[in-house]
Amino acid sequence: MLKVLPIQSQVNPINLQSYEVTFNINPYDIEAIDSIPENRIMAEKELKAANISSVEDKVWIGGQTATQFDKRDTVKADEFMIIPIIIVLISLLLLAYLRSVTAMVYLMGTVILSFFAAMGLGWIILHYLMGVDAIEGTIPLYSFVFLVALGEDYNIFMVSSIWRKKETMPIKQAIRKGVAETSGVITSAGIILAATFSVLATLPIQVLVQFGLITAIGVLMDTFIVRPFLVPAITALLGRHAFWPSKMTKKQEEKEHAN
Repeated sequence: MLKVLPIQSQVNPINLQSYEVTFNINPYDIEAIDSIPENRIMAEKELKAANISSVEDKVWIGGQTATQFDKRDTVKADEFMIIPIIIVLISLLLLAYLRSVTAMVYLMGTVILSFFAAMGLGWIILHYLMGVDAIEGTIPLYSFVFLVALGEDYNIFMVSSIWRKKETMPIKQAIRKGVAETSGVITSAGIILAATFSVLATLPIQVLVQFGLITAIGVLMDTFIVRPFLVPAITALLGRHAFWPSKMTKKQEEKEHAN
């Protein structure tokens, strides 16, 4: 898999030895990146065999492939820390504002589902239509932050209208009125925002192209699928349970039974 070419060290007084490792595969492939720990272990074994102590501090691996390996590990650590924090904070805000555990769960679920759908569709377009071999490691994290924040912003705007209207009318009618009342603003904002992110796809920088395309797709999905169809449908199916643990007033229950 690897071809190792020794290079004479020019720092002999402190006894350094440098080697150039040439991959016979794409150095940016996952396989090449995953081989970095193996290369380190091999080098440390050779030093131990030469009776050298503290080998962990005496092996350095550089180059673009090693940089990608370190970057991937850093991004993964950030994802495991930042994504749960974002989910928890937004969930708490939804819970405080709507006072409904059920609504908080399905509203968070819809934006997370929208994010994964945008990533999948974005990958299909980037890979099969634009010839991109891989999505840059930071794109999922950046896209998640933007799409979840924007998606919940639209959610709160629409659901707040439904929540207000359910006080004076049956749930299904409140959903129809709430969606109709907010659809114009949400659609206009979504189109403008998606167009803004789409501009990034025209730039000659791959990271911005990928981020702009995936985020624009996510915004359009939120605007034309999640907000007008998915969220209202779930709310209608759940009925009064969509507001749990808050309860309907006696007057609201009478209207529901009459409807």
